[in-house]
Amino acid sequence: MFKRYKEFFSILLFSFIYQYIHTDYLYKYFDYLGYMKKDVDTFSLIITYVMIILPIALINKRKYLFIEVSFTIFYYLLYIPIMITFMFHYGDWYDRLINQLPVFIGFMLIFTLSGLNFPKVTSSVKFPAPKLRVLYFFSFFIILYILFEFRDVYSIVSFDKVYDQRDVAKESSVLSGYLILWISYFIGPLIFIIGLIKSNKAQIIYGFFSVVFIYGVSASKITLFIPLVIYLIYYLYKKHPGTSIVNALGLAFSGLCLLFMAISKSFFLLSAVILMRTFGIAGLLTYQYNEFFKIHDKTYFSHINIVNAITGGYKYKNSLGIEVSEYFVGDGVTNANANFIATDGIASFGLPGVIFICIILGLYFAFTKSQISSSNGLLLGLLFIPFCFIILNVGLFTSLLSGGFIFLNLYFIFFKSSK
Repeated sequence: MFKRYKEFFSILLFSFIYQYIHTDYLYKYFDYLGYMKKDVDTFSLIITYVMIILPIALINKRKYLFIEVSFTIFYYLLYIPIMITFMFHYGDWYDRLINQLPVFIGFMLIFTLSGLNFPKVTSSVKFPAPKLRVLYFFSFFIILYILFEFRDVYSIVSFDKVYDQRDVAKESSVLSGYLILWISYFIGPLIFIIGLIKSNKAQIIYGFFSVVFIYGVSASKITLFIPLVIYLIYYLYKKHPGTSIVNALGLAFSGLCLLFMAISKSFFLLSAVILMRTFGIAGLLTYQYNEFFKIHDKTYFSHINIVNAITGGYKYKNSLGIEVSEYFVGDGVTNANANFIATDGIASFGLPGVIFICIILGLYFAFTKSQISSSNGLLLGLLFIPFCFIILNVGLFTSLLSGGFIFLNLYFIFFKSSK
């Protein structure tokens, strides 16, 4: 019970800090992107914070590391920013409530359904587990291929040049697009995690650089962040067993936000990377997708390539991110790719789609939980850190297919476990 009070404090503290960031930083400096600051009545404020706090009741359902990791990252980087952004972007209590409620219900459903006990799905024929050197060879091939394709534009740039770097490197092949996602979010982190678990310094270093070297191509700041979060969770798990990840990351994120708020005038660009691009963007984009698809055609999952190949139902000229960005910003160039709630939920079916996609994700978590054993629980828990980060930027199905995580589930079905 005491642990729950600590998590209550951490979540409430971060929520107050994020509200302060929204009003005194995001709206102040980035109102041209669409951040708003409408007057909030007392009733709306109370209801918003009640919905923010209530998911703590699901704490006892998070008995698996990968679920606790997902719960924590979604809570601080997705759920709270969306709820507070909606509070400031809609004009009266009814509009706020009607738009916040599906997000609240969906978030609760993810981590309620993840508690279901699925029977373990396994193949009657099990293949021998491949040697680790196969993974290293494949990763090395990917790195060489990417370096060759982007040899003329590869560059480690400062944060103020990231969008210039993305612009010069955006003309990539379909194959390289998949390879970049696989090495960034799946293969590289997997090698890094195996190295941590086995205390193999060579594997740790190779896995680390397998992830961060992608920054020189895509200038994706998250590739610099993923190994650090993986190591932090691993350290807490091994050195301080029983530590609440919700509490630990809540305090860490709160301190990080306060630090960059304090130095925001002196280090504006760096503070923007942390406060706006890391913590603040999910709420804004979810709001913009919500408003866009209230007056435009829904996609009914046709934004997913394989669905569109079968149905031909995608009605837009450009990707969802570019269409939404063109509508709100007007440049027709920026790709406002967004989280699974916005991309798969709202874009597909509007607000009811939020609940639908959250149900699917909750069932996927329950299915993945059935594949956990004493030998792979830590690995899966740490590997879901990059999964959470990719799903905060793209849809669920893209995360599973393009991000490579479906291969992990297939591995546990068709291959013998390796120690």
